Amino acid sequence: MCNPTLAVAAASTALQYQQSINAQKAQRDAQTRQNELALKNLQNKRLAIQENLIQRTKKNLKVLSIREKQARSKKAKFLASDRGFSGNTYQFLLNNFENNIGDIRSTIFGNIQFDARQFQNNYSNLNTMYENQSTYVSNVDYGTTALVAGLNYSKSYLDYKNKLSANEVSTPQYSYEELVNTEGGIT
Repeated sequence: MCNPTLAVAAASTALQYQQSINAQKAQRDAQTRQNELALKNLQNKRLAIQENLIQRTKKNLKVLSIREKQARSKKAKFLASDRGFSGNTYQFLLNNFENNIGDIRSTIFGNIQFDARQFQNNYSNLNTMYENQSTYVSNVDYGTTALVAGLNYSKSYLDYKNKLSANEVSTPQYSYEELVNTEGGIT
């Protein structure tokens, strides 16, 4: 019939199996949450560096606009004053105004290009950071867990049988009829 020791071993094995499955599910869920947080962090940082690039570019273009207006204003005042400069000196000064405007543009566009390269580097670094923050999501392994539970039960069963054999004790066999007396109660 039913041996109480083996029934306890079977119940213990079933409990161990369920705990192992629950632990695997909890680990999988934690890994999934970690990846979700890493992805959200990546998206937030990408957005922040994109906004930073946009703000810096707008600022540089505004500075360019102001400086070009100032340079053109100085050139216009020079042309309007026409202080009697002649020939090469006059042309030299006009060219100097044009060179100043070109230098201003080169500097500002150089700053914008530098910011764009820095953005690309930061963007690449963000991908590396995401890879470091994310983790592999492991699936719940029902088969191996069941196999381990079965082996644990087999070990418990064999240990029980070996102890009985070592002590030369026979396993008592109980039946429902033996447990119930003639009056309907348990003996």
